Amino acid sequence: MTDERGQALIVAVLLLAVAAAAIGGLRVAQEQILTVAREHRAGEAAAEAATSVAADAYVAELRRVAASTATPRPTPDIAGALSTSGTRESAREAASDLSIRNGGAAISEVDLRCIGGNVDVALMLKGRIYRAGFAAAECSQR
Repeated sequence: MTDERGQALIVAVLLLAVAAAAIGGLRVAQEQILTVAREHRAGEAAAEAATSVAADAYVAELRRVAASTATPRPTPDIAGALSTSGTRESAREAASDLSIRNGGAAISEVDLRCIGGNVDVALMLKGRIYRAGFAAAECSQR
């Protein structure tokens, strides 16, 4: 009878070891899922922050043209407004700030483009590209 109890005890210990290993594996998998979700949230927030800066530059350029008294009125240069070093650096700083606040890394570069009737903002975080943008008729090819 003691032999059977000893075998049952060994089986119980083995089952507990398997359960502990499974729980450990689930915790690792959960942490990986949460890390990916945090990075995704940080990338999306960063792209939206950079887009906000691009929108400010866009509106400032439209206001500059609207305030012009020249005849004929100048054409808005949205691509030029987006490509200034000040706009690009402000977009990068805003993107980095929101990325870091959401658990991501700093953003090293933001791409701002005026193309196809849209202002397109793109950045890379941990090897993944995040995009945002808005419609801008002035970016249509003519």
